Amino acid sequence: MAKIGAIMRTKNRPLLLRRALQSVCSQTLEDWEIALVNDGGDPAEVDQLVDALPDRHRGKVKVIHHPSSVGMEAASNAGLRVLESKYAMVHDDDDSLQPEFFARTAAYLDQPPHPSIKGVITHTERIIEVIEGDQVRQVRTYPYNNWLQSISLRRMLAENVFAPIAFLFDREACLEAGAFREDLPVLGDWDFNVRFLLRYEIGVIPEQLAFYHDREGDGSDDYFSSVRAKAHLHALYDNLLRNEWLRKDIEAGRTGPGVLANQSLMLWDLSWDIKQELKKRKFKIFKSK
Repeated sequence: MAKIGAIMRTKNRPLLLRRALQSVCSQTLEDWEIALVNDGGDPAEVDQLVDALPDRHRGKVKVIHHPSSVGMEAASNAGLRVLESKYAMVHDDDDSLQPEFFARTAAYLDQPPHPSIKGVITHTERIIEVIEGDQVRQVRTYPYNNWLQSISLRRMLAENVFAPIAFLFDREACLEAGAFREDLPVLGDWDFNVRFLLRYEIGVIPEQLAFYHDREGDGSDDYFSSVRAKAHLHALYDNLLRNEWLRKDIEAGRTGPGVLANQSLMLWDLSWDIKQELKKRKFKIFKSK
């Protein structure tokens, strides 16, 4: 059994997939396996990249070819089913890791500060990039969530606070939480994170060990960022999930995730409105003398 299993979803993005494969192959902890799910893309491109890996790495990659796309979360579940590792993560084809990510996160989960902790994240750097021919050019970078010191269910219900690339979790705990919802075209990671937190705790390693990549462009090809291309779906399913959770609370006559998720959003909106109003008035609570 490998220590860490990486679920890698891809579709017609060999330029980025090459970088993602190198991200895993460069880990200082080499006790890993990859479930590479080609979700409806050209199989020849994927096989060529895997065949080019060194012998010691090629045998650790399990390739699944889907003739047509089944969606991100179904692809994640397909990868999860072939993993035999103790821990798992979703390493999308456009993201990357520091070489110490596997070693640091696995060591944390091997000896967590509390037995209820079954997952851990690291701080993340966001990288904005553009595709120019067969090259990826970095435009700018900035910290994505270096303010995070802990992961609370209350905060997670307000919004998703970390990217999948930064999250290593116990594989059995993932299965117990219900794995990934295949009916969600977007925000499947947020839904999974909430359900995971309903059962277990998630620790934080306050070191920047993961890279969340995003691309600028018009969304006309496979290399475009799915977050940008599906912004309208994110808005729709954000509302659908909150309503779904709230209806369950109302039916059960309880104060649960639905109530908290919607209260958190209302407080967030109120805070935003107040900040905007103060900017309009150019009001300062503390004036310099």
